[in-house]
Amino acid sequence: MYSSLQQDKRFDHLYQHNAMFRQLSEEHKTLEMEAAKLAKAIYLAPDLEMREIELKKRKLDVKTRLAAMLDDQNP
Repeated sequence: MYSSLQQDKRFDHLYQHNAMFRQLSEEHKTLEMEAAKLAKAIYLAPDLEMREIELKKRKLDVKTRLAAMLDDQNP
């Protein structure tokens, strides 16, 4: 989960000093909120189901990029 990335002590430093990291972090937050809204629905029309899948894929991609940026930092 994204919160596990936030617990990394390098997260705050990157968030403050790296614009791309900050942008990706904010995008992940937005995607997470959108996906949570769709997850609350009892029924999703096919187009919304596709949207939910796209959101989850994009969210995972962003999280992977954030994790890679953290891994590139010195401990």
